[in-house]
Amino acid sequence: MLKLSQIEQYHREGYLLASGLIPDTISKKAGETLWSLLEMQPNQPGSWQTVPAHAKVQSYRNLIDITTAVPDLMDCCTPEFMQAAAQLLDEPSVEAHRPNGINTINVFPTTEWSCGKAHIDGIELGGKKHRRTFPGPLRMVVLSFLSNTKVKGGGTMVWPQSHQQIRALAESDLQKYQYLLDLHNEVHSLDLGQPVELLPKQGDVLFFQHLFAHAGTANTRQTPRFAFRYLCTCQACKKWEHSLDWNLWTP
Repeated sequence: MLKLSQIEQYHREGYLLASGLIPDTISKKAGETLWSLLEMQPNQPGSWQTVPAHAKVQSYRNLIDITTAVPDLMDCCTPEFMQAAAQLLDEPSVEAHRPNGINTINVFPTTEWSCGKAHIDGIELGGKKHRRTFPGPLRMVVLSFLSNTKVKGGGTMVWPQSHQQIRALAESDLQKYQYLLDLHNEVHSLDLGQPVELLPKQGDVLFFQHLFAHAGTANTRQTPRFAFRYLCTCQACKKWEHSLDWNLWTP
């Protein structure tokens, strides 16, 4: 169960990086299984150069994406994790809305570090361009980590309290910003302050709110950064379609 201070941080800052929701034995086994799914060896960097046919690659930050529902990774969806999600949303029924798939987001080493621009989720390349800002296709985004992250090692960049400014902008003209894409295009006009590079550890879970600014970063360390987000095929999650077969889990 999350502490009151953690719940308060989530609402105040717009995000929470939580430990203890996935036992070490489960996160370690999930990481080992992910190496197998990638058809790579953790101690043989040369094997990281060959990407399996069932994976997708985002070359701009050497990201390899695999969708799966194997039990070893689904075991990360623990009762403690589900309870935490329900606490943050203040909705006990969320505990029964379990995801049934996983989209892994693995950032492999590269020579130059870079950070993407601050953005909000719900808008994806190739996705729907007319997703409405309110209530939006999501209430909360969840990213779970299966490796230890170091500085410039592929950690997520966040802008604390940015959800408050972005929501205020959206509410300043509900007609102009009725669609997420139009709001997203104006995020750069806000002074969001200094970003924070989060350095999650194996088994940590990052929760952040709708309209929260964040960005992915490149990984210049010696090992890949393994992470994943949950998928779901239920009708309630169809409002955020991810692919032909899957939706992103939206608790």
